[in-house]
Amino acid sequence: MKTEYLAIEFVKLKEGKHEIDFQVDQKFFEFFGNEEVQHADVSILVDIEKSTNWMNLLLNITGSIHLNCDRCLESIGFPIKTKYRIMVKLDSLEETPTANEDQETELVYLKSNDYKLSIAQQVYETSLLALPMLRNCDLLEVKPCNAEMLAKLEKLQDSSSESEESIDPRWLKLKEILKK
Repeated sequence: MKTEYLAIEFVKLKEGKHEIDFQVDQKFFEFFGNEEVQHADVSILVDIEKSTNWMNLLLNITGSIHLNCDRCLESIGFPIKTKYRIMVKLDSLEETPTANEDQETELVYLKSNDYKLSIAQQVYETSLLALPMLRNCDLLEVKPCNAEMLAKLEKLQDSSSESEESIDPRWLKLKEILKK
């Protein structure tokens, strides 16, 4: 898949408001080198307001992304729903953003010979940022936990607590010296 898949050919758009729909799947995330995503079904609705020199884009990203649970390694679908705003300056001679840039809006400058804008990178990053930091089954009503993996984790935890109990007394003496 090429990033042109999420390209907006803005030269074909008249001034005013427009809506464009995109759909991405697992192959989109693989294109960016992300192998964690097992399945994805993400819809992107782009609201565009175009004027002579400016374009305002609002990306509404919804869908689900399936990742492995951090604890039991079972595949879990995480719903995502997020928005991202991009302001585009058309026919710009500038190459860098100004110092008083709004922190919540990305500002993009396009040259006079540009005819399309790719939003693939913004969709990729925004989709992943909408996922929770801890990716486990705790918040799910029906937990699809892998019982075999949880049993192995329990066994490893029990064996590590047993090894802590059988600490050589010489190490305990050293710990006492360090406390002084």
